[in-house]
Amino acid sequence: MLTFDPEGLSWAQRDGDACVVCHKKWPRPRIRVGRFPDDSSVLACQDCAEALLPAPLATVVAFPMR
Repeated sequence: MLTFDPEGLSWAQRDGDACVVCHKKWPRPRIRVGRFPDDSSVLACQDCAEALLPAPLATVVAFPMR
């Protein structure tokens, strides 16, 4: 889980009313991408969350034996 420094963020970003990356307010950001030092949630929009969150590990598929 990423920890964000609230310094330099707007009140809307700190309160979860705007994306922590792009400042977009509508639709309201819903994806938790981290936390602040006081353990409150940091939210991002769908597009920015995809860039911040690590990609899921690929599923390992076994090849058929010959």
